[in-house]
Amino acid sequence: MAPQALWHTVLGNGFPAGKDNPYSSLLVLYAATTGLYSLSVVLMSYEIARKIGNVSWLQLGFSGAIILGIYLLHGSLHDVITVQLVLMVMLLVIVSIPFMRSQRVVEIATGVKLRGNGTMRRIRPVKEDEVISEFLRSEFYQSEFDPYREQFREMVEHPDLESAWENKLRRALLFLRRGRLWRELPVDTEWWQVDLQPADFRRLRVFPRNHWRGLAKENFYLAEMIEGIRQRVEADPSDRFAKKLSSLREEFALDSKRSSSVLLIGVDEAGPLTIIEGNHRMAAASLISPGDVSRRFQFLVGFSPRMTECCWYQTDLSTLWRYARHFATYFLDDHKVVIRRAVSEDKISSDNSIGAA
Repeated sequence: MAPQALWHTVLGNGFPAGKDNPYSSLLVLYAATTGLYSLSVVLMSYEIARKIGNVSWLQLGFSGAIILGIYLLHGSLHDVITVQLVLMVMLLVIVSIPFMRSQRVVEIATGVKLRGNGTMRRIRPVKEDEVISEFLRSEFYQSEFDPYREQFREMVEHPDLESAWENKLRRALLFLRRGRLWRELPVDTEWWQVDLQPADFRRLRVFPRNHWRGLAKENFYLAEMIEGIRQRVEADPSDRFAKKLSSLREEFALDSKRSSSVLLIGVDEAGPLTIIEGNHRMAAASLISPGDVSRRFQFLVGFSPRMTECCWYQTDLSTLWRYARHFATYFLDDHKVVIRRAVSEDKISSDNSIGAA
């Protein structure tokens, strides 16, 4: 519908325009190009969320390749769009490789026959506020929380779960780092503290991130990976992953009674369980004494019959599409605003209390 004069103004007089506007047919070709790029972005965002950072450099490299390609081939607008289309096809193919590989791993892992029925026992139901509190306490050493550590240390380490203000603030703090993870959990997830026995540990899978993928041969079951983890720690003690596990082992050896929470998700008591918080602690404790792991941690499990819709539990095209929709919906969310508002509300409440006194 745009007049040809507008196309000439934007694109230059070098592009031909006859009675039949040639640009309308090119819009379809360009729409296909953008569609391919959008699919690539979904896959790259998923990989980045799993802490696989190389795809960011891949995207930057392809941006440079597009500039170079258009510089070399720009005789017509059709040439320009074709260059982009070809490169976007290549980008989609490349970013699909790790996704297809992880999909294959999930298919193998979920098809593994679990040895032993296990004797998991539900101890008590747990409110989501308590789970978020335990999750935040485990993550609070991360750099994202540097601006808030001193101000909120007491609230994180000694939470008042009956305080609506504290619960709201802890949720906002956790979402600074783990919002993309938490939003993927089904809304009907029920949290329970459970008692795990040694037979149950064959059903535990680690959360598939960068260094864990290199240790997984056929699946992400922790029991199947322990020997590979031990070999990696012994082969290169200076490796960042090995140093972290060694540090945790030393802490466990010095304080055998210290307890912390490990968070897992699953469909039910009989199926696989994925660790979403506590991978390193579980691995380190297993290296010391696998039989004592159940006594060292408090296990909080989120159960939902719809957990297969969560990409952290099962990765397929439908769960990735769900992740992409959530990512787009909450992309502009600023949890720092929620934190500032919660702090402001608390200050007003305190001032009113002082005034009333």
